[in-house]
Amino acid sequence: MGSESLLQELSPPEVGIDIFTMVVLRRRFEAIIGEMINALFKSGRSGVLNTAMDFSCSLTDANFQSISLAQGLPVHVGAIDLIPRAVVDKFGTDIHPGDCFVNNSGYLGNTHCADFTVCAPVFVDDSIAFYVIARAHLGDMGFPTPTTYGPRSRDVYEEGLILPCVRIQKGYKDVPEVIDICRANIRVPDQFYGDYLAVLSAVRTGESRLKSLCGKYGADVVRTFVDEFQNYAERMARTAISNLPKGRLSKEMLYDSETELYPTGIPIRATIEVDPDEELITVDLTGNVDNLPLGINMTESTTTAACMTAVLNVLGADVPRCTGSFRRVKLVLREGAAIGKPKFPAATSAATTNLCHALIPHIQSMFADLRGDLGTAYGTIGMPGSCAVVSGNDPRGDRPFVNQLIMGYWGGPAMSGHDGWLTYGSGASQGILWQSSVEVVEQQQPIIIEKLEVRCDSAGAGQWEGAPGAECVIRPRSGAVRFMVNSASRDHPPQGVAGGTSAAPMQIARLDRDGQRSELPISVDAVIDVGEKLVSEGCGGGGFGDPLDRDADRVLQSVLAGRVSEERAKSIYGVVLVGDGAHRKLDYTATRECRAGMRRGASA
Repeated sequence: MGSESLLQELSPPEVGIDIFTMVVLRRRFEAIIGEMINALFKSGRSGVLNTAMDFSCSLTDANFQSISLAQGLPVHVGAIDLIPRAVVDKFGTDIHPGDCFVNNSGYLGNTHCADFTVCAPVFVDDSIAFYVIARAHLGDMGFPTPTTYGPRSRDVYEEGLILPCVRIQKGYKDVPEVIDICRANIRVPDQFYGDYLAVLSAVRTGESRLKSLCGKYGADVVRTFVDEFQNYAERMARTAISNLPKGRLSKEMLYDSETELYPTGIPIRATIEVDPDEELITVDLTGNVDNLPLGINMTESTTTAACMTAVLNVLGADVPRCTGSFRRVKLVLREGAAIGKPKFPAATSAATTNLCHALIPHIQSMFADLRGDLGTAYGTIGMPGSCAVVSGNDPRGDRPFVNQLIMGYWGGPAMSGHDGWLTYGSGASQGILWQSSVEVVEQQQPIIIEKLEVRCDSAGAGQWEGAPGAECVIRPRSGAVRFMVNSASRDHPPQGVAGGTSAAPMQIARLDRDGQRSELPISVDAVIDVGEKLVSEGCGGGGFGDPLDRDADRVLQSVLAGRVSEERAKSIYGVVLVGDGAHRKLDYTATRECRAGMRRGASA
């Protein structure tokens, strides 16, 4: 859509705002969110915030309409309106200027308990005009064990400190009792308080900028813009849906199980219905299993965000990610389901990873079945060992440390016309998370990263190949280090679609002092001593389309780059190379013959 058409669509003649003001206000809102992000990023204390940017900032109006979600992690912002809704449900009219509320309860609209979410009202002309929200994944949230996830937790009481939507500031001053409770339950209280101040700086920055915006343009103009922007987003979503094929599909996948209830894998089920006439997409998740005795149950927030993320990815980048476009997606959820709405006291501390990682590409893959140029394969499911929560005592300052690493979080899914995105991570983050710097990680924790490189043959093959995973080796610098990981993709690695192959399984192992390797379980809780090493082999993303249709020159480039072995190039892609090392080149005649033979064998 050209800029002139976009402006006309954005502001129809009957709206009392000129088209240029509409465009300017949209960019101003994005700039405000950008300032909130910068405030948190530059002042965060823990490495997971100040190097990996595992946080998101957003805002809604007084009617809980989100304005711009494009700059946050999809799993964080896809249902961000649930946070101010929880504040109003609990406090009603007892909300005043200078208040600030903290919420990390998966039963009150939050994602999971490690996401420390702060929300502040923005008053304009003595009434609430907006809510500003900052959500940060803290390195420690008072779990029984030093982690930010509890995939083996049997119920909510085995998880971290819960702050069920409580007032943490009144009159712009901290409520000291809430701060004291947090400091008393978190292993690194000073790090926590520094991170809290960073989150607080984000919401107060947003509050200040929104007040200035309303002062410049007028509160009524800004409110009108928000309403009309929602209508614009809904029209864009309607148009995109109207161009999709009509159909209804149901599909099941299996997720690696750690419960005897499902020994061969936990089923994930979804039904999608695309109605281009009604310009509506329905996602029905009611067929999923009941809440599990594990911490991987999804929350209403993560389930909603996963569905919105998957559907909007199919609708395209031109459709704004906000309340207006979400109106065209109907969700059917069930309380008490592992994928749906949890029933208390089900554990939900790993609700942003594990099943969430699987649900997003699962829904996207269904669109590929609907039409060959839509959707994606499956990407990384679960966290690789290089994304462990590390803890222990740092002898360099004789102080405890807890932090989550975000390294080698790769393995994007392939899609029609495009190979997988290397640093994609998972459907929950989609490349928004930064990869932590090796050098900074080694400064922040007493560990050494011996290796971080592409894992050869880890990606799913296809006409469009998935992105590879990472191979990483970590060892303690001095003193034992505890590693905790909620991984997956071992028994059921990310699948390919439309003829593409699955990625390699994810593996995590310990190397002892003699170099002997022992495999670690899916949910890792291991102390690695000096002289030992943790080995992480991340899965890649699944492939899209028949590998024999991949351009042979692209296969050669993957071999030369170390992503694909020469043996795999021939056995999977039917590509024959001659020469050695960097001097390898295609044998076009042998490749044609090899591929023709493989096609004949496949059709026999």
